[in-house]
Amino acid sequence: MKKLLLLIVIALSSLGAKAQNIPYQELRYDIHYHWGLINVQIAHALVTLNADNGNFSATLDGNSIPWEGRVMCVSDTLRANMSGSGAASRENISYINGWYMKPKTSVFNSSSFDPQNPANYKNILGGGTLNADSSTMEAIDVTANMLGLFYTYRNIDFEQISEGQSVTIPITNPDGSSDRVVITYNGKSQYQIGATTYPTYDTVFEYSYHGTMSGYPVNCQVGANDRIPLYFAANLPVGHVEMIYSE
Repeated sequence: MKKLLLLIVIALSSLGAKAQNIPYQELRYDIHYHWGLINVQIAHALVTLNADNGNFSATLDGNSIPWEGRVMCVSDTLRANMSGSGAASRENISYINGWYMKPKTSVFNSSSFDPQNPANYKNILGGGTLNADSSTMEAIDVTANMLGLFYTYRNIDFEQISEGQSVTIPITNPDGSSDRVVITYNGKSQYQIGATTYPTYDTVFEYSYHGTMSGYPVNCQVGANDRIPLYFAANLPVGHVEMIYSE
C-alpha cells in the first residue's frame, strides 16, 4: 500500500512539474552526408531557442555548400506550449512552418535573389511554387517538429527510466489534429567532438507525419550535463545524413 501511494505521488509530481525556463541560446551544427564512398560536409545550421514558463520558441536556419549549381536552404520555426514532465509531457503547437529554398549558386546571398518570391520557395503550410516533392516537404516538416526536442530532452529524467524504455509525447497541431513523437532511451554513452568527449544519453526518436509514423527513426546523442543534442543521424532515401554540434 505504501509503495502504491509513493508511485501515485511520483506520478502526480511529474504531471505538475514546473515548466522549464531556457535563456536565449544559439547552437551551431555541421551537417554531413554519406553515400557510398562519398563523405562530405554539406551544410551548416544555426538553432536558436528560448522558453519562458513552458512557452517555447525555436528556429533552425541552414544552407548547404553549392550542390549541382544550387544552394539548398531551410528555415524552420516552432512555437509551442510545453506541459508536464517525462511520460506526462505534452506539446501544444501554436505555430509551425518550414521553408525550403533552392537558389542558384550565382544568386545566393545576392541582391538579385528575392526570398519572398513564391517561385523561390515552398513551405509546409502550402505557400510557394518551388518544385519540391512530397518526401522533401515531409523531411522539412519533421525537421521543424524536431525543434521541440531541444525542450523535451531537458524535461526527461533519463536517470529514472530503463534502457530500452520508450516515451510517447502527444503533439497537438495548430489545426487541432494530433501527432506524436516516440523517444526510446538506449542507455548512457559518450560522444567525442574534436578533443572533447561528452557523457551522453543515447536515444532514438521518430515523429509521426499526418498521424502516421514517418518510418525515419533518428539517432540522437544528448549531452548528459546540459541536455544539448550533440549528434543526430538518420538513414534517408538519399543517403546517411548527420547533424553534429559545432563547438
